[in-house]
Amino acid sequence: MERPAPIRDINQQFSRTTRIMGLIGALTLPGTILYPGDPLILGFLVGAIFGLLNVFFLVRRVNTLADLMLNKKANNKKAKVFMQAGVWPRFGMVVAICAFASQVSFLSVAGVGAGLLMPTVITVVDANLALYRYYAARDAVDKI
Repeated sequence: MERPAPIRDINQQFSRTTRIMGLIGALTLPGTILYPGDPLILGFLVGAIFGLLNVFFLVRRVNTLADLMLNKKANNKKAKVFMQAGVWPRFGMVVAICAFASQVSFLSVAGVGAGLLMPTVITVVDANLALYRYYAARDAVDKI
C-alpha cells in the first residue's frame, strides 16, 4: 500500500508555522516582561509579526495562482507574471520594516531580521522533519 507524499498542504503548513510562532512568542514573553525596553526582543517580536504577515500574503498568492492555473486555464507566462508581481510588495514590506528599525532606537535591526526569518526557518525545519520521518519509516519497512 502506497502512502501519500509527506508534503503538507500549504494552508496546513501555514497553520503549523503560525502555531509554532505563537509558542515562540509565548517563550519570549518572560524576556519582554523582565526587560521591557530591550530593542532586541522588541525587534524580534515586530519582525516575527511582519514575517508571519509576509508568509500569509505568500500563501494567499500561491492559492490564487493555483486557482488561476486550474480554473481559469492561464498559461505559464501569465502565471509567471502573476507570481513576480507578488514578490515586490512583500520584498518592499521587508525593506520598509528593516529601514524603520534602523531609524528608531527602540527596535534592533538584528532582532527584526531574526523575527522576519523565523517563519521561514520553522517551515523548512518542519518540512524536513516530515520528510525524514516518512523516509526513515519507509526504509525501516523495506529492510524487514
